[in-house]
Amino acid sequence: MSPLETRRFKTAKTIQGAAIELAVRDGLANVTTEAIARHAGISTRTFFNYYPYKEAALMGPPPDYPPEASDAFVAGNGRLIDDLCLLIEAHLTRYLNERELIGAMLALSDQDPKLEALRNSAMLARRAQMRTLLHRRMPGSDERVIEILAAAIIAATNAATKDWVAGVREDFIAAAHQNLSLILTAAEMLDKPA
Repeated sequence: MSPLETRRFKTAKTIQGAAIELAVRDGLANVTTEAIARHAGISTRTFFNYYPYKEAALMGPPPDYPPEASDAFVAGNGRLIDDLCLLIEAHLTRYLNERELIGAMLALSDQDPKLEALRNSAMLARRAQMRTLLHRRMPGSDERVIEILAAAIIAATNAATKDWVAGVREDFIAAAHQNLSLILTAAEMLDKPA
């Protein structure tokens, strides 16, 4: 069973949805863990089995890369950019029905320093995961190059996410693919005279 199909994951997402709904409706400062638990139909004790505090609930479960897609990326022998697009597509496809939820979470995190710090921490965690996948795919590669590439990949997918939730781009996957291809364009710019 995939991690996204487990009862634990579904409960974590239910809690996240309740937390975001209440924070949007009542303001984050006015939301308590007790209110989130009640709105999610669980006990406060159960809430704390999933999240240590309300801001963590707003962020939801960590958006790790899918294990099967990660393994396929590492084992791939095609062009890196093509295999990367497949990995990112598998990752983002899981969130296509959560546009409003993600948009609300991003808006809330723009208004709250603790939530913004958690969002930044989640991006750093994804960058570390991407760095690990790149190392597994290309063992022995220069650590600096891997770090720069991982940062560019995360920046590309984050920009696609923001454009998608803002309605600038309607096709989330196409936006991510286009942004990933811009990494190649950006690298070529470095080799051109001023």
